[in-house]
Amino acid sequence: MKAAPININMPWGTMEGLHWSRPGAPKALCLHGWLDNAASFVPLSQYLQAFDLLALDFAGHGFSSHRPATSRYYFPDNLYDVDTALDKLGWESCHIIGHSMGGGVASGIAAALPERVKRLVLLDAIGILTLPADQAAKQLRLSMKSVRKNRSMLRPYESVEAAMQARQIKAALSDKAARLLCERSLEHAGDYYQWRTDPRLTWRSPQLLTDDQALNLLTAITAPTLVITSPAIIGYLGEEMVRQRLAAIADCQHITIDDHHHFHMEQPEQVGAYITPFLQQPDNTHDNS
Repeated sequence: MKAAPININMPWGTMEGLHWSRPGAPKALCLHGWLDNAASFVPLSQYLQAFDLLALDFAGHGFSSHRPATSRYYFPDNLYDVDTALDKLGWESCHIIGHSMGGGVASGIAAALPERVKRLVLLDAIGILTLPADQAAKQLRLSMKSVRKNRSMLRPYESVEAAMQARQIKAALSDKAARLLCERSLEHAGDYYQWRTDPRLTWRSPQLLTDDQALNLLTAITAPTLVITSPAIIGYLGEEMVRQRLAAIADCQHITIDDHHHFHMEQPEQVGAYITPFLQQPDNTHDNS
């Protein structure tokens, strides 16, 4: 089944996405990672056919509008956007599947608005990005210096393939996965291809929560949660913090996959085989209605 494009009018512009519409099926919202887009879930979609599936482009990503010139791209803004989008869609509650940054957003929604999240799936994400308290001044300095750069556009490429190669330097993506992401992130501008992505997404945040604050958010999640991780999460958080974050989620199942960060694009059948039965489990003790 091919996805239909969807657009949602937001206060700052239009939020775009891909909708595999199945009226009457359980609703599932998919949230992508930083500098990715809704196409991140195209491979997985064919293995989640039991759901009314919607993948959104975050602001400044994919086909979605850029935020106004006076705005910044701060993590909490994405939570407000998802909440607004669900209202406009008429989705009072749904399952949420989030990869990487999208997993951080999904976990934030589940912590702040538990009534909106039936079941939660986190792909190579366990909570949000954090920073030790003693690095606050350094982070603020780096943020202000990154804003000074004020790039109006990102590097152009002669072909989609050239952009794919650049993307593959940053992430170990197969050609198929890289093409899916790049084709939704590029626009043809005369003799070259230009990223649609807002350059301001590369600006550093002025401040981040601490590990203790991130753990507090995770303890507020009441939705049954499935966490699927690759070895990359250990390299990022460390074994002890991974253990603490998983333990902080009251109802949590954890599965590991021996692949890179975008395993949901490279092993969609396997990942779908984990997600589908988890989302289809009856909730006897958890009621978000």
